[in-house]
Amino acid sequence: MEASSNAAAVRQFVRYARATGIPLESILDEELMAVVHASVAADHVPAHALVDMLQICAHLTRRANLGAAAAAWVNVRGGFGPLSLLWEHAPTLADATRVNRRFMQRLDCAALALHAEDGNDELALQHLLMIPARYGGTQFIEATLTIELRVAQMVLGAAWSPARVELGHPAPASTRYLRGLFRCPIEFGADRNALVIKRDDMARPAVNGNAHMFAYLERHLESANRTIPIDLRRQVEHVIAAHLAGGHATLERVAHELAIGPRTLQRRLAESSGLTFASILEAVRRRVAEEYFQLESRPNLLQLAHRLGYADASGASRYLRVGLHTGVKTLRTRCTERPSKGKTRAPERTQIAISPARRE
Repeated sequence: MEASSNAAAVRQFVRYARATGIPLESILDEELMAVVHASVAADHVPAHALVDMLQICAHLTRRANLGAAAAAWVNVRGGFGPLSLLWEHAPTLADATRVNRRFMQRLDCAALALHAEDGNDELALQHLLMIPARYGGTQFIEATLTIELRVAQMVLGAAWSPARVELGHPAPASTRYLRGLFRCPIEFGADRNALVIKRDDMARPAVNGNAHMFAYLERHLESANRTIPIDLRRQVEHVIAAHLAGGHATLERVAHELAIGPRTLQRRLAESSGLTFASILEAVRRRVAEEYFQLESRPNLLQLAHRLGYADASGASRYLRVGLHTGVKTLRTRCTERPSKGKTRAPERTQIAISPARRE
């Protein structure tokens, strides 16, 4: 079954596109326009749709900051259903991020996983793209990090800014918009996509928090969604993706984070999905490798090895040769295709032909 996400995010992007003069009918193909039309009444749409829309529109309209700009425009207070109410009443930023991680995977967005990584005096709120991105996912990631920023500012006040932002993709030609938006140092080409927050800020009382209302809303949301099954395979994917760089995504590490034993994890995976830990690890590695070649104009095997969890460049080279049956040059050519008229989609999806955008 195809992964799906809440249609509200697509509706908000469509409103932004109309308001800012983006001609969706001239840019998107029939499949994506069908998603646009369906989102008016549907609760969920394919998870890849918004990721593809943002990337395609950014490229063909030459708006390098489209994802972040759209996220800065949308209605955060009412546009994300029950999560918006929780954000508004969160007593602290720690509470807001906790409910994001707790409910996001089950309610809203199959394309995104959230992971909190502890540092000494900081907490990194890591955003992980969990689906294959045909044209790249940089716009989607910048959009979700911008939403995270706005949630934090809803809790702590509009003047708040993070300690820094880390982005896995190279810097655009101009970083002025992003630096003005986040108002903090931005590290491009990082090992992760994350909003890094000072630990003291996580516990600071919210400007307008209401602990009693927050607790009531959280209990209500939990009760309303208790029947939604937890997808163990997806949970394993999330933890692997968060710890793959540097070689920390081991069976033992993942089982520990999910609070079960390694053998129990393997057994439950087999029972629920017919998969093994190794097969899920392989799928995540493949996605990370393809994303890396989409982003990097000059691939570095040592850097790729680190992101794939290998100790040296030979490990990455061997993985490309044995695991993907390809080499650096071939994979880079295949993964760096840009959306343009007559371009085909990845094999697993319908063909896509995108018309050139009209001049604004």
